[in-house]
Amino acid sequence: MNKIIKIGRDGVGAVALEKCSVVPAEAILSGFASELAAIHFERADGSLVIGTWQSTPYAEMLSYPGGTEYSVVLSGKVAITNPDGSVETFGAGESYILPAGIEVRFEVLETMRKVYVLFTEKPVH
Repeated sequence: MNKIIKIGRDGVGAVALEKCSVVPAEAILSGFASELAAIHFERADGSLVIGTWQSTPYAEMLSYPGGTEYSVVLSGKVAITNPDGSVETFGAGESYILPAGIEVRFEVLETMRKVYVLFTEKPVH
């Protein structure tokens, strides 16, 4: 189906956000990630996913060995610690990119909702 996919300012598209569990329990450093999400678009091979994700405050070690994430924070606040120890904080209206291969401390400071684009390189056969 080829048609425009509308995503509202609240990050909600054609379907409502639903409970999910994206954050691996073994990655959590503190808190509990109570998550909601919706996928707005996904390529058949999974190499490109566009969605909305929301979580309550928690902290985790996050890594993207083969994927790059671009996100726009819609509400709330997140602190991301770079590998060099410097910390960047993002709030509503701000964006960030997590390049492939990075490992960061990802801490949701206030219940956060974001729209994200995740691109993952797929091996060529």
